Amino acid sequence: MPQVLSIELYQLLEEKLGKEEAKKVASAIEIGLEVIEKKAEAVALQKKLELKDELTKELATKADILVLREEFFGEIKSLRQEMQTMKVELEGRISTLRMEFRVYFVILLAVIILVSPKAIDLIGKFLGVIK
Repeated sequence: MPQVLSIELYQLLEEKLGKEEAKKVASAIEIGLEVIEKKAEAVALQKKLELKDELTKELATKADILVLREEFFGEIKSLRQEMQTMKVELEGRISTLRMEFRVYFVILLAVIILVSPKAIDLIGKFLGVIK
């Protein structure tokens, strides 16, 4: 955008240098201002690009978030599978322990009956067989 010198400045140049010289100096000043403006725009653009590049390196992009999301849900799926496996294992162990408990109970009951004859009468009363 061409810069136009103020009327006061142009008149001052005309008084000091004359009409032709004032036009040349004014034209040179305007060209200089245009060059400075273009240079400033180029520097501003370069700084914007540098800032954008730095922010891109520091901030997470949508692609980064999607990758993390997939990793997160993959880990969740893996954990669910592990939990399901553990649940099946625990159910099997609980079933085994129940069976062992029943066997130990029967063995304990047989030992009590063998050791104490009065235990038969007591067990019968508990079960309601003997009155």
